[in-house]
Amino acid sequence: MDNYLAEQILKNLPFTPTQSQDSAIRSLAKYLFDREPYSVFLLRGYAGTGKTQLIASVVQTILEQGADCELLAPTGRAAKVLTTYTRHQAYTIHRQIYQATAAGIEEGGAYRIRRSNGRSTVFIVDESSMIGNESVEPTPFGSGSLLNDLLAYVNETDGCRLILAGDMAQLPPVGSVVSPALDAGVMETSYGLRIHECTLTEVVRQQKESAILSLATSLRRLLSNGISEKIKLNIRDSGDVSAISGTELIEALDASFRTVGMDETIIVSYSNKRALAYNLGIRSQVLYYEEELVRGDRLVVTRNNYRYCDRRDKTDFVANGEIVEILRLGKRYELYGFRFADATISLVEQGREIEARLLLDGLTAETAGLTHAQRQKLYDAVAEDYSSTASIPARRKAIKEDAFFSALEVKYAYAITCHKAQGGQWKHVYVDMGMLSYLPHDEQLCRWLYTAVTRASERLFLVNTPKDMLP
Repeated sequence: MDNYLAEQILKNLPFTPTQSQDSAIRSLAKYLFDREPYSVFLLRGYAGTGKTQLIASVVQTILEQGADCELLAPTGRAAKVLTTYTRHQAYTIHRQIYQATAAGIEEGGAYRIRRSNGRSTVFIVDESSMIGNESVEPTPFGSGSLLNDLLAYVNETDGCRLILAGDMAQLPPVGSVVSPALDAGVMETSYGLRIHECTLTEVVRQQKESAILSLATSLRRLLSNGISEKIKLNIRDSGDVSAISGTELIEALDASFRTVGMDETIIVSYSNKRALAYNLGIRSQVLYYEEELVRGDRLVVTRNNYRYCDRRDKTDFVANGEIVEILRLGKRYELYGFRFADATISLVEQGREIEARLLLDGLTAETAGLTHAQRQKLYDAVAEDYSSTASIPARRKAIKEDAFFSALEVKYAYAITCHKAQGGQWKHVYVDMGMLSYLPHDEQLCRWLYTAVTRASERLFLVNTPKDMLP
């Protein structure tokens, strides 16, 4: 029966498979028919190796066989990409596996792991390199480990299959040295799982002419072979990769905004400080925005926000890293030593509009968002307004529901860090290379470059590339 399933997957593949793809499909088919409990399939695929097409064919085949299939990704943007190429709705892991406790619904507090539907289901999780097994900051979700909770959710029902797909050459989760969800050693030793795995390495024929993928492949091979000297970029003379100077950037960005639009153009920067400089420059010299915030501005959320939810279980929260667009601006406030603005915004990745209060102080901050000290200052100031509330639980609830304390924390989104960009794709991507002369040329930098380069689907611009990194 697994041979039949493999043949159906191959039939749905829109091209002749490579040897590694054929092997992966047959291994996957065998795993899907194997009902061995506490097992996982790790599908690793580098850029251009056909992983996305393979996943799309697997999804199509599973649905044709009348089986249940759920598609998941760590972020809203990654879920949107997964939905596009499979033509089947994908959701964030958080939305699928968590639900608010009774206290969480009332106070925006804790989220527990949702009970599964009790049916044998094939779960396919893309961009699994981003899934961590520990939290770098306090979280209201489950155990605090997204990987632990995902495995608990899947294994609650007998017969479920879990395929973790991703690219091992990308950046690991913040605070981690490796991507635990794609590491067979971690999954076997830490979780006691039986491992089935396959790695796609051969670039498919249709992709071989892409200079973007040629550069990505050379960086990936450098990672595999070890980095012993300064990284040299294999840039072919091609229309889809360009090395440009800072003086050419404004004209190039203006052309990108006109041809593919703001939502398909991004600058990937090495640090929040560099991203801020680019954002301020773009707003003043390309978009000619004079006000701090205007209609049409693109912002990125810098902290999960649970105030603006449509669903009662609050799993459609506004997530850290989500891109929003300003549709209308309302009243502004200066209170508690901070600045706020009411606005109607579009949640680009969720496809809905909300009325929200924005915290503006992060717009021009050189940090990832508000510091702990700033957040504590805001909490203490808001708490003063509720000091007459006798009940401590009632006071805490009032503070959490306060429109100023729960304001959406945002930054400009024309330039973002590589970790913020991870999981997304844009037609035109500009990579800030200016700092690379001052950084050690090691595995971490190579992974950063690889992750940044592979965000581009059509055009890649390398900005201010050090001369000794060019051919």
